[in-house]
Amino acid sequence: MLKTLDKTQIKGKKVLLRAAYDITLSNENNKWIVPDDQRIRATLPTIKYLLEQDCRVILMSWLGRPEPGQIEDKYKMDAVANRLSILLEKKVKKLDQTVGPEAASNISKMKSGDILMLENTRFNKGEIEADPELALEMASLADFVVFDAFAQSHRKHASTTGILENHQETCCAGFLMEKELTVLGQILKGTMEPFVVVLGGAKVSDKIAMIRNILDKSAMILIGGALANPFLKAQGFGVGDSLVESAQIDQARGINFDPVEIARELLAKSKNDVVPHELLPEKWPNGGPIKLSKIQLPIDVLTAKRNLNNGFDDETIKIEKVNSRSNLCDPQDSILDIGPRTTDIYSQIVKRARTIFWNGPMGLFENFNFSHGTKKLAEAIAKSKAYSVIGGGDTEAVVTKFDLEGQFGHVSTGGGAALSLLAGEELPVLKYLEI
Repeated sequence: MLKTLDKTQIKGKKVLLRAAYDITLSNENNKWIVPDDQRIRATLPTIKYLLEQDCRVILMSWLGRPEPGQIEDKYKMDAVANRLSILLEKKVKKLDQTVGPEAASNISKMKSGDILMLENTRFNKGEIEADPELALEMASLADFVVFDAFAQSHRKHASTTGILENHQETCCAGFLMEKELTVLGQILKGTMEPFVVVLGGAKVSDKIAMIRNILDKSAMILIGGALANPFLKAQGFGVGDSLVESAQIDQARGINFDPVEIARELLAKSKNDVVPHELLPEKWPNGGPIKLSKIQLPIDVLTAKRNLNNGFDDETIKIEKVNSRSNLCDPQDSILDIGPRTTDIYSQIVKRARTIFWNGPMGLFENFNFSHGTKKLAEAIAKSKAYSVIGGGDTEAVVTKFDLEGQFGHVSTGGGAALSLLAGEELPVLKYLEI
């Protein structure tokens, strides 16, 4: 059972609130700003509750991937503190240290209702390695730890499992952490059927375990984006210069990953599964009915040729059908979006689902020419009567880009953590947050 904030005696305590503000900042007029504050707003219920309880609130997070021990302006927490001050209508003091004399001195002077933000934890050597001495120094900053950093809960760092190790009897989950675990946990326990999974993005390796664990629970898995490329190659199609994740080794598990072989294995495992009739489109796009599969790949794609500026030439954009041809595009061309027929069929399928989980765009959505598939499918999921759960940094960016905030059942703040949880893996922080 999860140790929750509403059932914890927290009044007046000095609280280390572990949040997950891993936000890509933008530079405008030589000033770093927060372009999308979804992850900050998601923590407001927890912060406001702690302030109502007269707590002294000390915020801790990492942001980006700075070199260990190196301080870089684009990874500093100042912009996050500024944005949070605006949202709370209350001053959030930002320190230039995570631990050390400055942090200790400022924290000792805090009064009830004060809120302070520490510097990026990854500026400290030993953070990523979960150095015990650093973890102890972090933990000693407060009387109590409220862990609300779902997006970083699958990492064993000094500021995640490390601080909790030193606060085993004085910690609990925040409201965001509790909500994420409840919503995603329900998908594993059982969903309203039919349950449709929509997966895009680039990496098969990030999603292998999740697909394997959720395959039997889902009615269909709709594949798009660069994630489709190894699946298409597994079916014998040439994909030209398209992005395909290279083979790699998972050091932690000592396993070799060949994305094409993994795709071939998953397709073989599901080839005899029947798609529920209630998901079949009412109207087929030009070309008539096709046989749908449990793991459904695009039936057409948009391709284009790369130019000298590492972009793509508008004049070379083509719609290619996925049919008996051995090569979907020329060696110099790349697949950059799902095609119009695929967009139509996928959109009809999600509108007929009752539960949807979506992670990853359907193409290079940042480029207008290749944003159509992602935009139309996102709008179809938003309009669906299904309970929709979406997650992942790029997926959050899609929601913001196309003004779809508030139109989904739950927008998860943690792509990697959500995938780990749906893969059936135990989040390492739960060892300390559960009774």
